[in-house]
Amino acid sequence: MPSAVDVSTAPDQGHGRGDRSLAARLALRPSARAIVIICALASFMSIMDSQIVNVALTSLSRDFHVADAAVQWVVTAYMMSIAVCVAASGWIGDRFGTKPVFLIAVGTFTVASALCAISTSMPELIVMRVLQGAGAGTMTPVSMAMVYRAYPPDRRAHVLGLLAGVQAVAPATAPLIGGALVTWATWRWIFTINLPVGAVITVLGIFVLLDHQEPRRGGFDVTGALLGIGGLGLLLFAVGEAPTAGWTSAVTAGTGGSALVLLAAFTVTELRRPNPLLDIRILGDRLFRWCTVSIMLAMWAFFGSLVFTALYVQEARGDSAMASGLTTFPEAVAIGLVSGAVARLFAKVGPHRLILGGFLGLALTTGLLSQAGLTTSLWWVRALCFLLGVSVAFIMLPTQAAAFAQVTSSRTGHASAIFNTLQRATMSIGVAVLSAVLALAGGNVVHVRPPVAAFHWVFLTNTAVALVGAVLSLRVSDSDAAPAIRGRAVTPQAEPEPTG
Repeated sequence: MPSAVDVSTAPDQGHGRGDRSLAARLALRPSARAIVIICALASFMSIMDSQIVNVALTSLSRDFHVADAAVQWVVTAYMMSIAVCVAASGWIGDRFGTKPVFLIAVGTFTVASALCAISTSMPELIVMRVLQGAGAGTMTPVSMAMVYRAYPPDRRAHVLGLLAGVQAVAPATAPLIGGALVTWATWRWIFTINLPVGAVITVLGIFVLLDHQEPRRGGFDVTGALLGIGGLGLLLFAVGEAPTAGWTSAVTAGTGGSALVLLAAFTVTELRRPNPLLDIRILGDRLFRWCTVSIMLAMWAFFGSLVFTALYVQEARGDSAMASGLTTFPEAVAIGLVSGAVARLFAKVGPHRLILGGFLGLALTTGLLSQAGLTTSLWWVRALCFLLGVSVAFIMLPTQAAAFAQVTSSRTGHASAIFNTLQRATMSIGVAVLSAVLALAGGNVVHVRPPVAAFHWVFLTNTAVALVGAVLSLRVSDSDAAPAIRGRAVTPQAEPEPTG
């Protein structure tokens, strides 16, 4: 098997001709494709784990005797851990090398999966999910940074289209596999199945990947790490605890207020440092900023709808985990089917209209889901889940391809960490907020089915989020994304030097 290319030996020339020609040559070599395969497998494992848990939430609630809002911590803790660890992944990968960091992250995820499978209490399971999220939160942005470095901007849409198709296999099969395991075996097997996948990724990574380091990365920003990770962790804890403790409780108010203070201090500190933990000045790039905002809102509405559709089927309707899996899996099939077409459209029309259309589709679909009742045909709900997948495909691929169009190689680690941190944090916050909506609407009683009207309010909240995304997506400019669109002229840009 060929070895991956070590792109760290190439001089960073922004979007000049030398940098693009080198990246173009790398994109044609089998090693670049190998990076995509490994990235796809890592994403497969991470996505599979986040999706397969959804159909087991009811079983976990009954086995551990906790309310629906509380069992959401199995999802929320995982997403929180991912968001926090993603923040430091850029520096860690650049400083210690993408290969060792990636392999350690995969190993952490795999071991944590085994520990989740043998957990004997809800607190123990949540702790293991945090460890599992730490592995996922590091391996995903590091692997994506490798892909972005291996391919030039105008080749990324095609690559991301193929990657999205492969990644769609995970959420497409996760509900079915999870439903079968929960129905005919036990929820513990939903974690055990990660072990062989993690082993395959580790072996491939050892023999395929070479290292990439950024010699200019500088020392670790301890102050920034304490402020940023502490603030983000407290914020996610506050919104995750609020549905059960109350939004006006002392715990929520105290942790939430402290989080805002720490995040404000983090922003001021990072803007002043020459070598920050996260170079948030990248958000000054208009295209990167609005693409990041778009993917954040899209993932809130999309992921939140999947989680609560699964709960709606099992809790409100009383159907089985298998029925829940069969209901939600069409969304991933849709992503796999339309990603190639979206990639081709991106090359012709750019991101602006695709993203706007995707948000309008999300708003329509979640609005229709809010009308589902106890006697609504599950085939209608499945059709809506399929449209949910189609809609998010029109947002996910264009934002990922366009966001990094003007980001140079040396800043890719920073950009990937920021992009993934904000995306994952929003998904976690979204699930927590939607859990609060469900609780306020009467869905927080142990062993009592929540009223279907409570889920109506959840889906209507997602509709509002999608409409906000539609408005803000108007700020994404096709002309700014020209480097990522084949056939568009590209003006060479020099990378701005960090300021003190």
